This record gives sequence, C-alpha cells and structure tokens, in this order.
Amino acid sequence: MSSKYIESNTVELKRILDEDMKSEIVAFLNSYLGGTIYVGIDDNGLIADISLKEKDENKSRVINWIRDEAIYPNCSDYISFEYNEDGVLQINIEPGKDKPYYLKSKGLKPSGVYIRYGQNKSQATPEEIERMIREKDIVPFELYPSLNQELTFNILKLKFEERNLDYNTFNPITSGFIYNDKYTNVAFWFSDQYNIETKVAIYQGLERDIFRSKQQFSGSIIYQIDKTLDYFNTGNEIRVIIDGSPTRTEIPSYSEKAIREAILNCYCHRDYSRRSNIKMEFFDNRLEIISPGGFYGGLTLEEALKGEQSFRNEFVVKLLYKLGYIENYASGLNRIFSEYKKDKKQPEIYHSMNIFKITIFNRNYEALFVNTNQHLKDNRNKVNENNKYIEPINRAVNGAVNSAVNGAVKSLSKRDSIIYKVIKENPGFRYPQLERIIKILDPDINRNIFSKRIIQMKDVIEFKGSPKSGGYYIINIDKDEN
Repeated sequence: MSSKYIESNTVELKRILDEDMKSEIVAFLNSYLGGTIYVGIDDNGLIADISLKEKDENKSRVINWIRDEAIYPNCSDYISFEYNEDGVLQINIEPGKDKPYYLKSKGLKPSGVYIRYGQNKSQATPEEIERMIREKDIVPFELYPSLNQELTFNILKLKFEERNLDYNTFNPITSGFIYNDKYTNVAFWFSDQYNIETKVAIYQGLERDIFRSKQQFSGSIIYQIDKTLDYFNTGNEIRVIIDGSPTRTEIPSYSEKAIREAILNCYCHRDYSRRSNIKMEFFDNRLEIISPGGFYGGLTLEEALKGEQSFRNEFVVKLLYKLGYIENYASGLNRIFSEYKKDKKQPEIYHSMNIFKITIFNRNYEALFVNTNQHLKDNRNKVNENNKYIEPINRAVNGAVNSAVNGAVKSLSKRDSIIYKVIKENPGFRYPQLERIIKILDPDINRNIFSKRIIQMKDVIEFKGSPKSGGYYIINIDKDEN
C-alpha cells in the first residue's frame, strides 16, 4: 500500500529534526507557495519509530528556533506545528511577507539565504537576494529611475502612427515613463536605447550544434517584438499537400496564434532586472521560447491557466494593450493550449523563479523529417484523385517548356521544367514552401541544387522582395504556355 506522505514542491519528508531543518524552513519562507515539513518519515514515506522523548525534544527545538530568532526576520506568524494523528510532527510554513529570510548565524548573504527549487532547496545567489529585497519595496522595479536618462522614442512614435493613435496624447507620467521627474526603467525598455537583446535561431537537427540561421534584435521592445514575430513567420515552414484542385492543403509547422501569444507573454511578464535574453529557437522537432523570470507573486501554472493574473510589469502590459498587441485578459496561455488541444503532443511548460520556457512541437516533424515518404505518399494520393493539377506539370516534365523571354526561346531541362512550373503555379513562394511541392516529382532536390538551377534560369525566374519576406516569380510569362 502506498504511503500518503510523498515529497513534492511543497512537501519535505525528514526522518529526524536536525540543524539542517532551519535552512529547509528558510527555503519555504522565501518561496511563493510555502510548504509542509513532516518529521518522523523515512525516505520511503513510511512512519519512523520515534520515542516520546524525541518528540518532545523536536517540538522544543522548533519553539526555540522561532523564539530566539535563529531565522530572521521574525517568522512566528508564518509557522505553525503540531503532531498529527499519525504521531508525525507537521510543520506548516506559509510564504513570508518579509523576504528574504535567512539564518541569523550566517547573515543576509548566500550562505544564509535559501530558496526552494522543485523538491530541493539551494543557496540563493546575490541576484536572487536582490530580487526578493526589491519585490517587497513599495516602488516596483518598473518605476526605478533608468540609469540612462538620454532616451528617445522614435520607434514608439512610429507605432502610434501605425495604430492611428495620437502620440501627443501619450502621458509619460500616468504611463509610468516618468517618476519623480526622471525617466524610469519602463521608459528605458520602450526607448530606442534599450540594449538587452532578443536572440532567435534556427538549428539543424535536435540540438544546438549547427545553425541554419541566427539573428539578434536590440532597441525598443516594440521593435524587438515586431522583428521576433517576423522571424517566426520566416521559420514557420509550411507543409503543402496538392489536392488536385485550385486549392491546396497547407499545414504550418506551428500555430501562428499560439506562438504570437507565447512571444508576447515574454515581453509582458519577463523579469527585466535580469540581464538575460529572450530566446526563440527552432529545432527540427520543436520550437522553444525562453523568457527570464518565472511566474510572479506566487502565481502557479494551474492558476494562470484558469485566467488569474499577477503583473510583474503592469505599465508594460497596459501600453502593449493600448497598442493592440494583447487583449489584457490573462487568456494567453489558454489560447496556446486551445490551439493544440487536438494535437498528439501538447505544449510543455517549464518554470522556476528564474526562467519560463514553453516548448511547442512541430506538427510536420514526422512527415518532413522522420518519414518523408509519407509526405510524398500524401501528395501522390491526393494528386491522383484528380489530374487537373498533375497533368500540366507532367506536360512540363515530359517535354521542354518553351517560354518567350526578351524575344528568345529557351528550352528547359526536366528538372528546370519542374522548378519553373511550380514557381509559376505558386508565385511568391520561398524555397522551403517550393521544396515540398517540387519533391513530389523530383525527390533529390535540395537547397543547393535549387540555388544553382535558379542561377541558370535567371532569365526566366527572379526573386522579388527582401531576403526575409520575398519570393520567386516568373519573368515575362507566355499566356499560352500551358
């Protein structure tokens, strides 16, 4: 029969009450959730045989710790203890209001301050001690004076114009940009001078070994948000299934709605006091989005999914709401999970006091990376249902495509004919989108071969637009080509 005593994030089991127990109490006091320590339980969750004398000594020791303030500041209001019906000493610890708590004998330094990580305690870092001190201040970190007082807001002004909002009506005081006649941290974050970057990357494979692409964005968080969303659109490869009709099935690797919510969540709720980067990283099988700082103010994942709110950066949230980025209804996480409720693999969230990471899995990983024959099979099955699409391509493959280019006639090889025809049918597509279609008829195509063939066909095919958002087009299409 299983024991009812099981260790968790909020439960600690101890066989004996020793001096180390004080640090366990400190860790729970410094947590957002508090916890319970059961003394007289072995590692298997079974009740140990403790004498009546030992029980009395345990109770007296806890009383002395509290009375003599071995733990500081005074924590008597947040600790209660009693022997339960099993004869186990149950010490209940609520999260303290005067963090950081520490061992009086060690002082307010890492050796005396402990925090709870999952089922374990550890010494706090100087940065974590500073965070706890700051969070109990009346003035939030958003309103601390910016170290840089020479700020400009050109990006923010442009965004107001883009949203048809009058920047002259923007009140820097009520918006938190000015406090005690100085620019604040929140003003710095929205300024052109903000210098903590967002890093984005696309890796080849499942690890961080080989980059396919990487960039980093600095400046106003408005600029960083826009560029990160643009980069996501570039990296979100689409699986295309030709269905034999004018329409085709397109399966994005990731839900645009879900990823937008995840990205905006980073900028709304990150811990800006930590000089760490927001990261968005594509792998073949997943997308990871990482933000400095976990849930704020004791909020749990379960509570967040129920729509409960806890704002670390209230002024950031309000301004992003005003600019139309968010709805400000604490529904972001729900939207993410709602987008994936029918998927086999649900998003995964990891969070601690220092980090929030959401992992969302590639819907096309199996078809495009693990079992590529399935993608080809899907297309063949669909295409064979109706030959309206396949026949024109076959004509291009089986014979040379003659196109009038500047008065000259150019004959194309079989491979070039396929590339030419697919681009003609899909103007503006980028290589990752074109590759899915071309591989139906030319399974050996790859980016290197494609690039070389495009160079050879520069008289009939051109790339229009920016390197990030442009696509391929046919030059001087002959209307009677088909």
